[in-house]
Order: sequence, then C-alpha cells, then structure tokens
Amino acid sequence: AKGSLYLNAQIIPNRLSVYVDQQIAPGSSINREAYVRLNSRSQKFFLTAGQFFLPYGLRLQDDTAFIRLTTGMNFTVPDRGIQLGYESGPLLTQLSVTNGSGGGSETDQGKQVSLLASYVRPNWRAGLSFNANNADVGDRQMQNVFFGIRTGPIIWLAEADLIIDDLPNGTERDAIATLLEANWMLGTGHNIKLSYDYFDPDDEASEDHQARYSLIWEYTPIQFLQTRIGARIYDGVPQVDVQNRDEYFVELHGFF
Repeated sequence: AKGSLYLNAQIIPNRLSVYVDQQIAPGSSINREAYVRLNSRSQKFFLTAGQFFLPYGLRLQDDTAFIRLTTGMNFTVPDRGIQLGYESGPLLTQLSVTNGSGGGSETDQGKQVSLLASYVRPNWRAGLSFNANNADVGDRQMQNVFFGIRTGPIIWLAEADLIIDDLPNGTERDAIATLLEANWMLGTGHNIKLSYDYFDPDDEASEDHQARYSLIWEYTPIQFLQTRIGARIYDGVPQVDVQNRDEYFVELHGFF
C-alpha cells in the first residue's frame, strides 16, 4: 500500500501559493515536493522555488517505464532549486536550475539544468526536453522528443530519449530509451492500455537491449476510484534473469 497527502494553500489568491506533497506510506514519511509558487498578474509567467519534480518528458504514472526509470525523471527523484515557467494558450515552457542531487544534500558545485517546451491542441500535443547535470561523479546530458495524438477512440503516446553519460575513463556512453503506448476507451470508465518499452544501454554494444510489453485494464467505476489489472513481459539479455520475467499485478487507487 502507498499513501500520499497533498496540500495547496493560496496565500494570495491567483498570485502566491504553497504546495506540499508528502508520502506517508509505506515506511517513514517522505517529502516529495514542497515549494512556493509566484504567478504574474497575467498568470502567464510563474516562478517556483523549493523541492519539485523536474520538467522533462511525459509525466507517466508508471515510474518503471524505461523512459522514466533510466533517465531518473520520475516520482521518486525530486530536486531542489528554482523554476521559471511560461504558459499561454497551447504553449508551455519550463526552465529549472537545481542542485542535481535528487533532493538530497548538495554534494558538489555542479548544477542541473532542465528545459521543457510543449504545444498542446485538443487532439494532439508535441514537445521536447533537455537536461544537463554537471556532477563530480560524471556529467550527464539527456534530450528527448514526445507526442500524443487522438485517432478515434485510441490515444497514442510516444517518447524517445538520448542519454549521454561521461565515463571515468574519459569516454562517452550513449543510451536510448523509447516508449509507444496506446489507450483505448472501450466505454465509460473502461480503458485498455497497451505499451511497448525499449532500452539500449550502450549503442556501441551489441545484443544488450531490453524490451517490455504491457497490457493493462483500467476501470474507474466512480470519480476518484480506479482499479488496474495488468501483465508485463520483460525481454532482455538471456543471462540476466531480472531482465527476463513476467509480472502480473492488481492495483486499487483512491483519490480524496
């Protein structure tokens, strides 16, 4: 079981607010987000300071998707810093400068810069992201493109990431992570999710790639309550058991 509490307090209506996201289960309490947000009079510009999730790629619920897990851009890794955003009509742009320590204490003088720009229309959206983390243990640069489109009853999501890591021996390692997902609304409250994940940890090495296939039924009988039943098949390097397994799960989500 997993539980989180969310608080959004309007200090000055439409201008100044405080937001807190606290995970209370399982185990000890963990602060995921805690920041102050200041909006301009026009509501088009905003400035955020504190701890928050970084603007990068599709913000999927599934943190185990390769585009979330291998990039480190998921709901388990916030960071501390400031963020400047602009939102007007279909355009959203966010730029953040953070410690690059995953919400932990500052470990070096390097900083992490994240940039996201997206354009949203009623039946489609497209965007791109960039992230650069300068750290003593090795620099990392990531970039991606993502999109979503509606075709009849099916909504498609896709993302492709290029991850470039500086290695201790002075060379670079390029990794690729991708996602293709289809959501089919069968009827009121029923959604079938079919997805394909791909990860190549080193584009210069052969036969080291991993793939994941997922089939999930989501049922929302009433507002704020959802059941998810799914299966995932992992296909990777034959010698690594954890990369070759089948998973089956049942989840119940309540939102209050």
